[in-house]
Amino acid sequence: MIELKTPRGLPVSVPEIEIEDPSPKFRLEDSGSIKNYYNENGYVIIKALFSEKQCLEIRKLWDREVKHFDGYIYRQATAKAERHIKNDNGWVMNPILNIQSMDPEHFPQFRRYATENILCDIKLSKVFSNILNDAPKIVQSMYFEGNSATWEHQDSYYLDSETIGEMSAAWIALENITA
Repeated sequence: MIELKTPRGLPVSVPEIEIEDPSPKFRLEDSGSIKNYYNENGYVIIKALFSEKQCLEIRKLWDREVKHFDGYIYRQATAKAERHIKNDNGWVMNPILNIQSMDPEHFPQFRRYATENILCDIKLSKVFSNILNDAPKIVQSMYFEGNSATWEHQDSYYLDSETIGEMSAAWIALENITA
């Protein structure tokens, strides 16, 4: 385990290898277990929902259409149109807000692929239909390339349904990284 502190100074243990992670991992076929675990814990981890090919393609389109764009794009942290802010590694550090709404003239393939093959993917839709007992709707999406060091929070602080707690979110890892 790696022992770290959050941006607000709270201690956190980050699993460095799979065996250190106490969270069970599910497959799409485990629909009953997925729903039960989610209802009991408020989260669930589903492994390999997206293929390596899908993850590679969205990252390639990001590199081709978005990463080197010099204009303004709406950002997750400020909800304002801003230019990229890059770190020393060249990673975009101000995440994109609502990739399904990105300018189709500047980002036609990235927007189309992200919407059709990730956000509206039938497997993802099945997971949310199972958890919510209803057809899911896209309310907001974000794309993070670099770790913007988000402070600890509950998403419902920022966005929720009329009845608090009736929304759910997905965090999709597009690449394997180490702790």
